[in-house]
Amino acid sequence: MKRSITALAAAALLALALPGAVLAQDETFTADLSGDAEVPPAETEATGDAEVVISEDGSQVSWTISYEGLSGPPAAGHIHYGGADVAGPVMIPFPEVGESSAEGSATEADFAPVENGPQTFEEALQAIRDGEAYVNIHTEANPPGEIRAQLAAAGGEMPPTSTIESGPGVPLTIALLALGLLGFALARRRLGTIQG
Repeated sequence: MKRSITALAAAALLALALPGAVLAQDETFTADLSGDAEVPPAETEATGDAEVVISEDGSQVSWTISYEGLSGPPAAGHIHYGGADVAGPVMIPFPEVGESSAEGSATEADFAPVENGPQTFEEALQAIRDGEAYVNIHTEANPPGEIRAQLAAAGGEMPPTSTIESGPGVPLTIALLALGLLGFALARRRLGTIQG
């Protein structure tokens, strides 16, 4: 019994200390697109919904965008770099946009550095996480964009941490639990030594 508690505590502490310990899951971001969100606002009745997902290992970003009521066929769609009050540069282009939806994915191989913005794919993903990215659907009548929306973590919550690079990034409760288990194991061991 003493050995199993000690082993459990040691394993927990080892997981905390090891760089690159993974607590990975997909990160989902959503947005409600409208003409009012364009900079400057576009006169349109069109609306849309966006879901952008960063894969658990950070190697891919995928999107599903649906829209209706556009002034004409969509000419292009992108994830742009910039805040809600900025008309920013294209960060991740959508290779295809359909009449009412756009779906696809991109990896590091599809990314090109953005002037005055992310220089790597990893930085582009971080911009999405930081709320510095928006989805934009362009039409012939509205070349700068007919509908757009800033991406935000689904449910309005902070996005999950994809990986833990070192102990300090671990939630405090996990660290305290591991230390408590280790302390308990050492106390039981010491008590057993004294009684024996």
